[in-house]
Order: sequence, then structure tokens, then C-alpha cells
Amino acid sequence: MTGFLEQLSVKIVDRWLASLLVPGLLWLCCAVLAVRLGWAHAVDLGAVESLVRELAGARSAGQALLLVAGALFGSAVAGLTAIGLATALRRAWSWPGQRVPVKWLRQLRARRWNAAQGVATQRRIDVLKSVDESATTAGPEYRDAMARRDAISLEPPERPTWIGDRWSAAGLRIHRAYGLDLTAVWPRLWLVAPESARNDLAVAQTAYQKSSVTVAWAILYGLAGLFWGPALLIAFCLAVIGVLRARQATGNLCELVESACDLYGPALAEQLKVSCPDQLTPTIGGEISALLRKKDFPG
Repeated sequence: MTGFLEQLSVKIVDRWLASLLVPGLLWLCCAVLAVRLGWAHAVDLGAVESLVRELAGARSAGQALLLVAGALFGSAVAGLTAIGLATALRRAWSWPGQRVPVKWLRQLRARRWNAAQGVATQRRIDVLKSVDESATTAGPEYRDAMARRDAISLEPPERPTWIGDRWSAAGLRIHRAYGLDLTAVWPRLWLVAPESARNDLAVAQTAYQKSSVTVAWAILYGLAGLFWGPALLIAFCLAVIGVLRARQATGNLCELVESACDLYGPALAEQLKVSCPDQLTPTIGGEISALLRKKDFPG
């Protein structure tokens, strides 16, 4: 038990350092430079050297302890702020987009999708009309057109962001194929899935959360960039990396969720004592969803 507690404490300290203190300390240093240098001396190395000497100057033990404690406290606060902001970002990515200005983003994405769908439809018509060797060139053009449409959204856009639409598409595709209400079914399906599948889903979920934290740090560096130019460059790089990783993690996680429904849906029906003699059908899935929602059943 002692060894277990020691290993647990080491893991907690490592995660605390990796997710809070170290990134928070870097941002705190950036914030200090932003306040002391500003735009006027943004790249003044002499001013930076002067600041470092001031901070590293002779101090009493109490002053040094207070300085270290303040740095650790500020780093922890910055890290917790980034984590909280990342949670808000994950919710914002799935907003329905019914109000301006996010409504405009949803409408823009819908217009792009409709245009891409029109091109893909025309390419499909060209393929069906081809009765000669031209079909060998029309086929790849149709696939490319479909890929461009799917890159915008797998289903007609209903959210202002790609990430929100990918989550929405996952639920829609699962309901269309199996009649399952993903919101009601997923907690039970998680219990039915084997440990290997749950581990893969947990890894993908962690990657999704970390990507949102990266975007949150980009926002915090952007705030520092209001006072110090180089912080804007850091914010831009973090934003690009974070968004790309978030999209990749979302795609991977949604694919795993759909795969879990594909593979373990019949096992869930068996556990719930719902008749599923062969493969899962929308009728059986609808019965499972109604059962798990509970409110659809009297008494």
C-alpha cells in the first residue's frame, strides 16, 4: 500500500507540473515581460537583461521565498484558468449557433456545404451519363468532390464549427443506421465495451481535452499580446496547433464512438434482454433507446 501511494503521489505531482505549473510559469514570465516591456520595448534585449538582473538581485531569504511562492501561485492560477477556459471552449464548439454572430458562421458553413454538394451531385450525374472511357476520369473527380464536401461536414451543417458538426454528425449517423439515441445509450454501451476499446476511447478523449487546453493557452497569450507584440506570435502558433489537434482528436474520437456502436450494439441489446437475433436494426435500436430513456415507459 505504501508503494502504491508513493507511485500515486509521483503521478499526481508529474501531472500537476506538466499541466499547471510549467505552462503557467511560462505564461507568467510572458505576462511580466508584457507589463514591463510593452510595445515600446518589445524586442529590447537590454531591457530584458535589466529585468532579469532586477529579479535575480540580492534579496533576503524571506523575500526570495515570497517571490518563489508568488511565482508558483501565479502559475497555478494561470494553469487553472486555462483548464477552465478549455472546458468553456469545448462547450462553445458545440453551440447550435442560433444567435449572431455565431449564426453567421453556421450560415457560411451551410452555403459552402451546399455548393460542394452541388458540385458532387453534378460529378455523379456525369459519371452515370458516361458510357465510354470518360468514366475513368469522371470517377476520381466525383470522389474528390465528395471528399471536399465531407471536409466541410459529413452531414448538412447545423453548428458554427467543424467540431460541433462532427459531434452532431456522429449522433445522426448512429441514429440513422441503428435507431440509437447516442445520449441515452452511450453510458451503457461504455460498460459493455471491452477494456481495450475503453482505453482507446480514453486516449482519444484525453487528446481532445489537451487540444482544447492548447487553444485556451493561445487565448491567454493573446491577452498578453495586447501589451507585448511577441506574445501575439506565440498565441497564433498555439491557436493553429490547438485547432488542428482538436479537429484531429474530434475525428478520431467520433470514429471510435461510431465503431463502438457498430461492434457492441448487439451486445448491449443482449445485456438489456432486447431481442436481437441477427444484426442491430433501427427498430431494435429504437426499442433500446426508448427503454434507456425510461420516461417513454409508463409506471
